[in-house]
Parts: sequence; C-alpha cells; structure tokens
Amino acid sequence: MRKSSKENIIVVCTIALCFVVTVGLCGVFSGKGILGVFKSDMKSQSAAYAVSIGGYTDMMLARTTADLIKRRGGAGYVIDGESIEIIYAVYPDKKSAEVVLSSLGETGAYIKEIDIAGSKLKWADGGVKSAVKSALGYYETAFDSLYDTANGLNGGNVSVEDAKTQIKVLKLQIDDIKSAFYSNSAEYSSAEITEIKLALITTVALLDNIDISDNAALFASSVRYALVQLVMCRQALMNRI
Repeated sequence: MRKSSKENIIVVCTIALCFVVTVGLCGVFSGKGILGVFKSDMKSQSAAYAVSIGGYTDMMLARTTADLIKRRGGAGYVIDGESIEIIYAVYPDKKSAEVVLSSLGETGAYIKEIDIAGSKLKWADGGVKSAVKSALGYYETAFDSLYDTANGLNGGNVSVEDAKTQIKVLKLQIDDIKSAFYSNSAEYSSAEITEIKLALITTVALLDNIDISDNAALFASSVRYALVQLVMCRQALMNRI
C-alpha cells in the first residue's frame, strides 16, 4: 500500500537541501510541537496541517531526502503532483505545525493546509445515521493512537515493545468499529455506506503495513507515514459522502 502510486504523494527537492533539511529533525520529531487528536465535525469543514518541503527537480534527490527524514523519525512522504513536496508530519492545527516549522529552521520548509470536508450526513436516514457517526469515529481513534505512538518512540517515552502492543490494540479497536458498522448497516445499501466500509478496510490495511522495526526512529517514521495516508484517505472519504 505504501508503494501504491495512487496513495503515495511524490516530491522533488535539491541536493543542497538534503542535508540541511535533516539537521534538526531529531529534536523536531522528539515530541516538541506535538499534535493532538483530530476532532471530526460532521457539520463543518476542518483541516489538517502538514510541515512540508518542496523545490526539488529530480526524483532521485527527492527520495534521498525522504530517506534521510525517515531515518530521523519523520514521515518522508513523497508527493508527485502539480506541486512536488515531501511531508515531514501532519498536525491538527496550524499553531502546532508552526512550532515544528520553527524548530526545523529550514527556509525551504512550509506549512501545507489539507482541507477535510464536513458532512451533515443528509443522505443517511434516521436508522443508519447513528451507525455512520460511530463508524466515522475510526479516524480520531486511529489518529490519536498512532500519533501518540510515534511521539513516544521519537521522544524515548515509549519502548519498541510497548509501541508494538499499542499498534496491536489499535488494530483490534478498528476491527471492532468495522465489524459493528458492517452489522449495523447490513440492511442499508448506498454508495456512501460502501465508501465508509472501504475507508475502514483501508485503515486496517494501513496498520498492517506499518514497518514494525526494532529501530525506534524507523518505527516512528513508518507510523507517521501511515498517519499521512490516514489523513489523505479521510480527505477523499469526506469528499464523497
């Protein structure tokens, strides 16, 4: 999944930035400027904020930079689109992202706003709306747990073994949410319900794809990578329902 061209966002940078960009990353990802939990609002639009860097013109150099970022616990999520960039990590509000951006001290880095649409769920009748709202809570559950795990690994507050346990527990939680939604929506059929089911399946796959490494920084990097994917998948889901 991490290697899918549809889910990966690919970026391009310059060689001079490769080393400068990573100088302060250990401190940046050690828990300072930590983000909290996304609070999903079914009635209004929300946003996530990513600390990113762009300006590369060669894919190989971009991936080299991404690898350096990953070795220090960042997501190193590469985007290849109209603009080319690498995402360090995602944050729930602009202030949190600004703290990390300031810690980086990198003139080429910037904050990228990721809009996440809201929904009043007008398409869901009374019988299934409650089930839908409960199912959509998967996002906060997954984001909170993954971010706490990544921060703990980077800051040395969570051991690799404890982090492995946290990921296992999270998988069980998402599986429970998925099973409950499948059961509670069994009598209903709509494109929106199918999209939510796919989002739940995708989230489980993201968790399965986390690289459980004995190296805390690499482990944290994989978790942060999954977090970026989680945000992007949420954005796509809310655009459809």
